Amino acid sequence: MFRAKVKKIYTWVLTLFLISFLSNPCLAAISVQEIINNMQKAYDKQMAGINDYMVIQKPSGGLGAIAGETKMYYKKAKVDGEEIYKTRTETEVMGMKMVSIYDGKYSWSTNPLTGKVESKIAEGDPLQFWNWKSIDSTKTEYLGEEMIDGEKTYILRIDNAMQVMSSQAQAAAMQENRPQGATGKLWLSSKTWMPLRMEMIIKSDSEGMAMNIITTTDFEDYREVGTIIHPFKIIANTSTEIDTSGVSEDVKEEGEEMWEMMQSMMSEMGSFTIETVEVKVNTGLSDDLFDGTKLK
Repeated sequence: MFRAKVKKIYTWVLTLFLISFLSNPCLAAISVQEIINNMQKAYDKQMAGINDYMVIQKPSGGLGAIAGETKMYYKKAKVDGEEIYKTRTETEVMGMKMVSIYDGKYSWSTNPLTGKVESKIAEGDPLQFWNWKSIDSTKTEYLGEEMIDGEKTYILRIDNAMQVMSSQAQAAAMQENRPQGATGKLWLSSKTWMPLRMEMIIKSDSEGMAMNIITTTDFEDYREVGTIIHPFKIIANTSTEIDTSGVSEDVKEEGEEMWEMMQSMMSEMGSFTIETVEVKVNTGLSDDLFDGTKLK
């Protein structure tokens, strides 16, 4: 009887201990908001002493084969009380030199066909590769942890992937093509809170044919330049999934070759590498570089 009572008490105490242990906040999975807060702190720490910086990149493969060296200039400024970085991008595409400027309010560019300078109101830097500030905790789910090249990462599933994982220019182009939706995943370093991998899936459905365009981007060779942590190698790979189960047999037979060509083309053109040639910080960039009215 006594042994039974002791066993019962032991079981009860052990159960309480396990409940207390497993519910300890130190052991609970990290929340989406915590991740966003840590990204903000890491960004603020990196950029606190950066007044301006310049990045030179060289793309290769896929779409990168038609582009030349790209120079990007950034300068800290206050616009309507908000601290931002004005940007200037100089690149060459198929032999045509292209310059675009974001001054905090407008995006400026020279039309390569007409030679005229054009401007439009911008909600943010139109060429920013990804915008972590657009991560909405209500549209984001924490999926767990994964090791990438020996480094622990936190994985987020993001519903508003177009706003987070693409530039405004890319998002606008995708909206024109009217995709049914876009979801994404983000793998963040648990040490630096920088992205090590992004995956975006663009979904579309037309006349019974469903198509998913999947782009995976890896950020590698992070180096510290000044206080900035910059990936010196970015590798993008694109694949396409096509479901023709809703298409009639006649149409399926006619379009089979075309769909195979489309998958091949998307894979070839959407897979490229961007290597950073040089990064310079606080060199005293001139304000004239970011003045759209001085574009020619």
